[in-house]
Amino acid sequence: MIRKGGKMTLTSSQQSYTDLLIKYQPKAITNFEEYNAALTIVEGMMSGELTEAETTIFDLLVVLIETYEAQHYLISEPTAAATLESLMHEFDVKPSTLAEVLGSVEQAREIVNGQRKADKSQAESLAKFFNDLGSGLSLTSKDFEK
Repeated sequence: MIRKGGKMTLTSSQQSYTDLLIKYQPKAITNFEEYNAALTIVEGMMSGELTEAETTIFDLLVVLIETYEAQHYLISEPTAAATLESLMHEFDVKPSTLAEVLGSVEQAREIVNGQRKADKSQAESLAKFFNDLGSGLSLTSKDFEK
């Protein structure tokens, strides 16, 4: 806003934001139809360069979508066994390879199958082992103690 003669006047950027508010009328998403409509708008906005006003509306719509998803599409934390199984598949690691990390093939199989939990030392060893295999990984023992 620009102050002119004691009055606040909208700049063109703010006017376009106001126009976008009128056009999209963003509000809390309360049902699946509103959710799909918001997704369609956001997907359409992703295809081009956005103005500052459009970016603000885009960010607002994304927050509304994420809020709806958090309330309606709960995603539980993966179990340690699921994390381990996924990493083994990704890096083509066999239980026999994990025997060196975990102490024995039997312990490795039991942990992979979710029949027993890794102890603190084993969890730390697993985190180090997989972090060494994959650059960019930042696993901790907590990823294998769930």
